[in-house]
Amino acid sequence: MAKLPIHWIEARTYAHATEDEGRVEAALALALPEGESVREVLEGHFGNALVRLTRRIEDGKSIRAIWERWSTAGLPQSFESEVEARVDEDGVLHFRLDKQAAFLERWALAKDSDAIDVRLKLVAYPAKPEIARRVARSILQGAV
Repeated sequence: MAKLPIHWIEARTYAHATEDEGRVEAALALALPEGESVREVLEGHFGNALVRLTRRIEDGKSIRAIWERWSTAGLPQSFESEVEARVDEDGVLHFRLDKQAAFLERWALAKDSDAIDVRLKLVAYPAKPEIARRVARSILQGAV
């Protein structure tokens, strides 16, 4: 099986003061089960406590495993038509998962700002946005 043209996958979310951090961690673990969470204590806009949780994977086997899991759930197909808007100038593919659904072990794209942000750094040579978008389309269409 060919290696996916993805350098790394990162998922990040925030645990607000009103949320149980363990539940937020569980939602993040569904999104990206591999890797250890990095915990950063921040201060919110109004001085409230805020914790950012981030997970990142870089090895090909783990990337393939999570991609297959997402594909089985139909996630890539749900935003395939929006690839132009979802790949930035740095060749990173972005999408957001519903944090509440993830805690309930369901896959759904986010409809609000309280989400799990997922970023995939695509392998694109030369490193130009149009090449990255072509790579993203091929991955999303299952050509890789």
